[in-house]
Amino acid sequence: HPPGPDGRVRLATDSSDLGPFMTYARDTAAREALWRLGRRRGHPRNLDTLARMLQARHALATLLGYPSWAAYAAEDKMVRRQQVAADFIEELAAAVDGRMRGEYATLLARKREQVPDATRVEPWEQAWLEDRVRAEQYRFDSRELRPYFEYTRVKQGVLDLTASLFGLTYRRVPDAPVWHPDVEVWDVYEGTERRGRFYLDMHPRPGKYTHAAQWDLAMGRAGKALPEGVLTCNFPRPGTRPALLQHSEVRTFFHEFGHLLHHVLGGRARWAGLSGTRTEVDFVEAPAQVLEEWAWSVESLQRFARHIDTDAPLPADLISRMRRADSFGKGLWVRQQLFYAAVSLNLHAGNPEGTDSTASVLALQERYLPFRAVNGTYAHLAFTQLDGDYSALYYAYLWSLVIARDLLTPFEEHGLMDVETAHRYRDTVLAPGGSKDAADLVRDFLGRGYDFGAYSRWLEGR
Repeated sequence: HPPGPDGRVRLATDSSDLGPFMTYARDTAAREALWRLGRRRGHPRNLDTLARMLQARHALATLLGYPSWAAYAAEDKMVRRQQVAADFIEELAAAVDGRMRGEYATLLARKREQVPDATRVEPWEQAWLEDRVRAEQYRFDSRELRPYFEYTRVKQGVLDLTASLFGLTYRRVPDAPVWHPDVEVWDVYEGTERRGRFYLDMHPRPGKYTHAAQWDLAMGRAGKALPEGVLTCNFPRPGTRPALLQHSEVRTFFHEFGHLLHHVLGGRARWAGLSGTRTEVDFVEAPAQVLEEWAWSVESLQRFARHIDTDAPLPADLISRMRRADSFGKGLWVRQQLFYAAVSLNLHAGNPEGTDSTASVLALQERYLPFRAVNGTYAHLAFTQLDGDYSALYYAYLWSLVIARDLLTPFEEHGLMDVETAHRYRDTVLAPGGSKDAADLVRDFLGRGYDFGAYSRWLEGR
């Protein structure tokens, strides 16, 4: 952000500001102040909104004969039962507990280099300390990557790479009606056949959704309608200065584009309700998580990641150090995700009447995370997944990741750029949309059911 007339930089609590500030700002007090503001988003207004939403959902579930909204929501998902989701959360939490504690100890040791008598790591110190550990112990500074990720090149790289992998052509539609001049419209072709259309709304503006997402604009129906989807992000806008992305934003681009491809390529179902991404919620993230892998590969990154000044490709050594450094913090990250999964499930697990949602969330934070729960913070009131399709089912992100890691095993065997494997994945996993059970899609591609082996190897950095 450019400084204002008073020389000060204005920051928001949106993720596009909050994430980089937590990672790179050296001033601990400033990080704490912004973190606390971020954890008060939605307070107090959303307390009543959340309470009424939970009560309405519970009332609906009991009218339909279910003991809870979580039981109702789980029935047509891969888990089938609320208890299976709860068991998954607890088993994964136990499996990663030792790694989480080891990583926390590493962060505390790094903090003690500057504060010798420190006894704990505060939540607003986590991202900064993780970045320092990666820089010092793994010789990796995430800021080294930014000159290689200029937005327009990243965008073209994602388009070119996915077109090559999946046998597609993207054609810009410059005269299509849009809701803002920033929006780009692209048609998707397979050979001479138009398969669908997508809209890229990629830069921040006042009043716009502040996170990244893929939305279905129109559902595809075989012989009736072509699918149309929207990818919205808040990446830096190209202008007088290069718009440089963080690697996390490159991963986000690949992730959301994975949803977009699923929506378009799976848009030939007979019924709109089974089209594209209308699969079980605890599978729907898997295709997006699969495509993220191309944001880590030397072969794919060197196709488009070039230095903004020298045009040199992203060095293989830097990519290797990035991958090694990424292995640090996975335990903490998984437990953070499990915390949100537990919040999502527990808030919907029974009758919410008389429940203090804030106290419940703080207790879960103490249970799943090594950082202290800070009174006067309200992580759940800006937890947007609670009010959408996920509701009680945030566990689905990690459940899907277990499947995604397994879906990548044929690519690991044949190579990420192997077109034959990519086409088979397109035809067996993406193209059916929700017209088959997710477990059958996985079996069609792998020739077997999914298992935890690939996920365990990923978690261990192997």
